[in-house]
Amino acid sequence: MLDNIAVVLRGHLRTWEWNAPQVFTFYSSIAHNVDYYISTWATPQLRDVKIDITFRENLPKAFLKVGFQDREYTSWGGPALLSLHILPYVRQQHKKTPYDVIFDSRPDVAPRLMLGESICPIQENTLYTTNFTNLLDKNGDRNIGMMDHMLVSKFNVFEAMCDRIIIDSADTKECHVDMLDFAKKQGFRVSNSLPWMDATMIRPCGMARFDNVQDEVYGRNLIEPEQFPTWESCTLEQKIELLDMQNIEHLDYITNNPTINLQPYTDVVRDQFVNNK
Repeated sequence: MLDNIAVVLRGHLRTWEWNAPQVFTFYSSIAHNVDYYISTWATPQLRDVKIDITFRENLPKAFLKVGFQDREYTSWGGPALLSLHILPYVRQQHKKTPYDVIFDSRPDVAPRLMLGESICPIQENTLYTTNFTNLLDKNGDRNIGMMDHMLVSKFNVFEAMCDRIIIDSADTKECHVDMLDFAKKQGFRVSNSLPWMDATMIRPCGMARFDNVQDEVYGRNLIEPEQFPTWESCTLEQKIELLDMQNIEHLDYITNNPTINLQPYTDVVRDQFVNNK
C-alpha cells in the first residue's frame, strides 16, 4: 500500500463520467491518500458539470481548463502542454506533503489492479509505462515506443518529462517513440514492469456494451447482442449517437487521428476553441 500519491488526468474529458467509479476505486485501493489534478481543454460545454457530478467528496487539488494553443493541439503537444500547466500545483503540494508516486494519465483511461500481485516499489529515475508500442512513424519506419496514456514515476521524473513541451510536434516522428527517446535523453530508465496494474483506454461504445465500467475493464458480462461494435468500427452516425447518449462533447473526438475521430481537425474547429477563450 502506498502512502501519498498524485493522479494527474490530462486531456479531453471524453468518457470520464463512465470511467470515474473505476478510477476512484483503483487509486483508493492502492494508497492511503490520493490527490487528483485535472487539466483539460477549455471547450464550450460540460467541463464544470462533469467534474461537479463525479467529484462530490474528494475535490481535485486543481482543475484547469486550458485555452486553445494551435501549436500544441496534437497527440504530442497536447499532453505535454496540459501536464505543464498542472505542474506548478503538483509541485507546491509535493513540497508540503511529498508524493510517493505520480500517476500521469488521462480522463478516458480506467486502471485496474491485477489480483494476486503485490504493489512493487517505484524506482528512482525511472519512467514506467503499462506497455510498449511498435508503430509506423511519419517516415514509414517502425520504432519501439512507450504507451503514454498511463505513465508512473517519482515526482522528479514527472517534472522533467513536462519539459518535452519545448519540442515542436513537427519535429517528432511519432509520439510514443519520441516519448521514449525524450525520457532516455533525460537519463531516465524506462520500464513496463508494473505487473500489479493495467490501464484500459475507454471509448464511448463501452456504455452500450457493458452494464458498468468495472465489467468493461475486466472483460466480463458483455451485453448480447452488442448494440454497437468497437468505437473504431462504428459508423459516423453511430459515433454521434453514442456521444449524444452520454452527453460527451463532439469536440472531444475531433482530432487528426482517423481511427477515432468524428472528423479531422480543421480551421473551423480551431475557431470554435479560439472563440471560447
